[in-house]
Amino acid sequence: MQADPDPSLSTPTPTQRDATQPVKSTTATIDTSVLCSLQSAQLLGAISVLFDRVLVPQRVRKELSARAESNRAALSAIQEFAFFEHCDEFDASLVRWLLDTRQNLKQGRDEGEAEAVIQAAERSTVVLVDDPLGRKWAKSHAVECHGTIWLCRELRFRGYLRELRLYFLRMVSHGRRLPLEDMNRYLTEFDEALITQQEYESALTPKPDSDSVY
Repeated sequence: MQADPDPSLSTPTPTQRDATQPVKSTTATIDTSVLCSLQSAQLLGAISVLFDRVLVPQRVRKELSARAESNRAALSAIQEFAFFEHCDEFDASLVRWLLDTRQNLKQGRDEGEAEAVIQAAERSTVVLVDDPLGRKWAKSHAVECHGTIWLCRELRFRGYLRELRLYFLRMVSHGRRLPLEDMNRYLTEFDEALITQQEYESALTPKPDSDSVY
């Protein structure tokens, strides 16, 4: 079954932009995991509320293309939205060094995260990554790092989203294993109903008609 049309494939209106407050960095480098989570939440276009430029590393684009059918919305957004930019220049030796420091040296794994972190470090941008290893790498390189849950929180804080719970559950129902504790912390901040462990596990249960993503 095809995924629902993504209403985020339209940029925010000028009124929505004017109502938001600027963030410290206007540029971010993004990893595959965050793009897939935003795709599941139908918030791909909304990221332009927070960043003027979002750099998409070459390896991230390849990871999305490897499952092109599931990642149609993300791939289309990268091509259609001007704030998404291809970013292919980086020190490959530093990426290889990061990959060689892993305990699990499985070929083809973690390459998008490594490239995103190194590109962010080289360009002094924020890096957007959900994977724990990628966040660890960002910390070791003194790179400011945020994940999908934080992006949703910022959109809620700036008035672009009217609630978080709907989007959190939407992502989880698409197989995005976001940390329940962190989601509930932000739900508490905005006086929204918490997600119970039972709800979380039920949402994670694979659905016959749901598309899987990276």
